[in-house]
Amino acid sequence: MRQALDPLAVMVIGWLMVACSSAHPWEGQYVGQPGQGAHGAVTLVLQAGGKGLWTADQESTPLRWEERDGGLWLHLNTGGVVICRPVRGHQELTIALPGIQPFTLRKERS
Repeated sequence: MRQALDPLAVMVIGWLMVACSSAHPWEGQYVGQPGQGAHGAVTLVLQAGGKGLWTADQESTPLRWEERDGGLWLHLNTGGVVICRPVRGHQELTIALPGIQPFTLRKERS
C-alpha cells in the first residue's frame, strides 16, 4: 500500500531545495562607471562561498568577502580590507578608499 506524503513535508523539502540552490544577492560582477577616471576600469567579481576577485589596472587580486555592519567587507589576499556600502534602491556599491574620491561599482545583469 502506498502512502501520500504529508503536505507540510513537501513544503519544507521544496523550501530547502530553493534555499540551497539560490545565489546570494551580493554574488555577481560589478564594474566601475564611466567618468570615474581610473576607477571606471575596476571590476569586482563576487562568487559563491565568499570568494571573489578584484581587478584594477589590469592586475587581479583574489579576495574573501562577507557581510558585516550593513556593508560588504572585501578581505584582499594582499592583506588589505576594502569596505563597500550598498546604494539603496540600486544594484551598486560605493567604495571609499583613503586618499581617493569615493567611487561606484554597478552590478552587471546576469
